[in-house]
Amino acid sequence: MAKKQEHPHNLQGPVLLKSQNTSESESPKAEISFEQVDQENKIKLSNDLIPYSASYRYSILLKNESLAPITEVKAIIKFPAFLKISRYSPLVLESKQSKADKKGYYQLQFEIEELSEKSETQIICYFSPNSNNNIGELNTYITFVNNKDYIRVINSKPLEIRIKPATIQPKIIPSSEITTFLKAKDMKKGIKSLGIASKKKTDLDLFFNFVDQIIKIHKFQLIAKDNEKKIAWYFGTDLAASQDILVIGQVVSNKVEFLAASQNHQVLISLLSNLSKNFKKRASSIGGLIKSIKDIYDLECKYCGAVLPYFPTKGESIECKTCKKEQILW
Repeated sequence: MAKKQEHPHNLQGPVLLKSQNTSESESPKAEISFEQVDQENKIKLSNDLIPYSASYRYSILLKNESLAPITEVKAIIKFPAFLKISRYSPLVLESKQSKADKKGYYQLQFEIEELSEKSETQIICYFSPNSNNNIGELNTYITFVNNKDYIRVINSKPLEIRIKPATIQPKIIPSSEITTFLKAKDMKKGIKSLGIASKKKTDLDLFFNFVDQIIKIHKFQLIAKDNEKKIAWYFGTDLAASQDILVIGQVVSNKVEFLAASQNHQVLISLLSNLSKNFKKRASSIGGLIKSIKDIYDLECKYCGAVLPYFPTKGESIECKTCKKEQILW
């Protein structure tokens, strides 16, 4: 019977030992050579967290630098409840998310099964904030069975994440300076694109009015507006970060979109999350328009994260213009 190492963090879920049964066709010499391989300190885990468009990109990299494989590999990612996962890659990984614990953390478990000698694997998760003014950590734990049939546990360094709402002061600039602002050095951009499964005939003017009202509630200054094309530009300064922000609201191809640009990427993520959430609340508050907030869909490709070209009808397959992969949204 294999010996178990005590888990310092009391991870959820069973961890199975590798079977010790060997095939008669296996070479005894090969089996001995695997067992003699030193894997100590040669299984390495690293993680990284960066802003990415309107979300956060959390990646983990698991490396097997030894000359023998590791098996029954499980990755457990702990993340705070104020984040929601929008997608992950590779999609072939089977995942399972636990309920939030008493400290307000979820566990997301991936099964990798085996990592061969001198190889590596990467998992990437994309998170969006579902509430503001929160602080938490993301961390990853890896369990695996080594070449001597012992369970081993390694964990990454905890990475802090802070979500703070933007405090906006209106600012007026000439509309002619919008293009110059967007081309400034280190300019970051993000977008939230929404599709509304309305029970009534789509009223694009009504949705455009919602967009205008919501951006103004956040105290941005209207710079320019085209009612015919249903697009408007707004400007303001985040007082905490002392950074200017440009927001564009538009209704196009049966989609409602909020676009934002600033040199402070974390402010953009918080702002776009708020704008999207406020729009969903406003649309769902109008009687008879939609059944619930769940009838508003994020138009993000589940493979690459690019914005989908239009809001498809129910059951319709749509192709992403960036990765060329087809998918059914709802």
